[in-house]
Amino acid sequence: MLRKIDPAEIVASLNESLLVLNDRLEVIFVNDTFLETFGVDRDATLNRPLAELGSGQWARAGLTSALEAVKAGGPPLKGYLIDAQFPVIGRRVMRLNARMTRPVDGGAPQLLVAFEDVTVETDLEHALDRQRRVSKGVIDTLREPFLVLDENLVVKTASRSFYQKFRVEEHQTIGLPLVELGNGQWNIPALVELLTNVIPDNITVENYEITHDFESIGQRVMSLNACKIFREGNNSRTILLALEDLTDRRQLEAEREAALAQANRLLVELNHRVMNSLSMIGSVIALEARNLTDVECRAAFDRMRARIGAVAALYRNLSHAGSIDTVDGEKYLSALLEGVVAANQRRGLKLELDVTGVSVPLSTRLAVPLGLIINELATNSFKYAFTDRENGVLGLRMELAQEVLKLTVWDNGVGIDADARVDSGLGQKLTSAFCRQIDATLERESGANGTSHVLSVPLRPTFDELSPASAAG
Repeated sequence: MLRKIDPAEIVASLNESLLVLNDRLEVIFVNDTFLETFGVDRDATLNRPLAELGSGQWARAGLTSALEAVKAGGPPLKGYLIDAQFPVIGRRVMRLNARMTRPVDGGAPQLLVAFEDVTVETDLEHALDRQRRVSKGVIDTLREPFLVLDENLVVKTASRSFYQKFRVEEHQTIGLPLVELGNGQWNIPALVELLTNVIPDNITVENYEITHDFESIGQRVMSLNACKIFREGNNSRTILLALEDLTDRRQLEAEREAALAQANRLLVELNHRVMNSLSMIGSVIALEARNLTDVECRAAFDRMRARIGAVAALYRNLSHAGSIDTVDGEKYLSALLEGVVAANQRRGLKLELDVTGVSVPLSTRLAVPLGLIINELATNSFKYAFTDRENGVLGLRMELAQEVLKLTVWDNGVGIDADARVDSGLGQKLTSAFCRQIDATLERESGANGTSHVLSVPLRPTFDELSPASAAG
């Protein structure tokens, strides 16, 4: 059928450039596409050796040898690439196909050479290859195992760290579905559902943990980070899957938690023993005070016992709450005040206790000086406020505003004599020292209707960083 068609019509319909060479590799025919593609004249092309066309771009030993081999009866030449700078059109990548043919009239054999401009295609392939090599290099530099999957969860790429971590080879990984790797260790229904149906396009899922007994490395806790990337051009989806071995971290965390729990138990036991020891010391002091006949000496012993009792109240509260170094401020100070009242209650005096306030967590370093200050203020109320009185009210009010704890110790007693020297005793000196230690301010108001002491304590997180000089007062 093709023999009935004019060959010139066939050649004219080709989009590729075409040359016909004789046995000396001289051009005996050139089609219009060749002339247009390379911007050359027909007269400057015909009857010239291929190697002399243009500026000698075709004068390549490899090309000449390949064409000579075809001319000598070898197989057709296919896909021979020439990357060259052409005079008129600049750099081009041309793909050559060549084959021998004999004219129907029995003339000398001729060499047909077809040229296709594949510059864009070749450059894109090279760029893609560079991107692949860069991507592979980046993946191989990752310390954690990494997989690239297609939308069917078939492994397309794996990092070097993946092979090393799971002790597998490339042929055991690439091209296989994720669920078939190893001993089926990744065939986890929840994971498969997550990767295939749950993750939206271009959304990352982080820290999905699995615990599994892997074939070559034993039981491991793995954290998975996955992202599904959608490509609009070919409507394909790629899944990036990064894996992090958390086994050692989880073991260290478990050991740390166990050590912390043990330390907490020891501290609770220590608090309990300190409470018992302080209570015992207080009892001994009380026994000693009973044998004293000197009123002032006995009062000094009582004050000493009350101060020890204030610290003991803190550790009693810690022990009851099962805490280590933090107490509920309201419960602790209320219990402390009740202890002060019980220790100082005298016959003929009916005293009512009024405590209102908020629940504020207090560290032991803050609670100890606060308790001693409250103890001194409440003791002073007993000493001065209810002289010759049969009843009265002793109160504690707690308020919290803008990280400042305001404690008001008040009574409805007779007030403080303006001429009395209440600032010269040991109790007052201790109160001032404790206020300086916790950076607190203390204000007093007294009149015929009673006395109130307002203690303002900043609850700063830097309290535990107070310098020794500051704590010493």
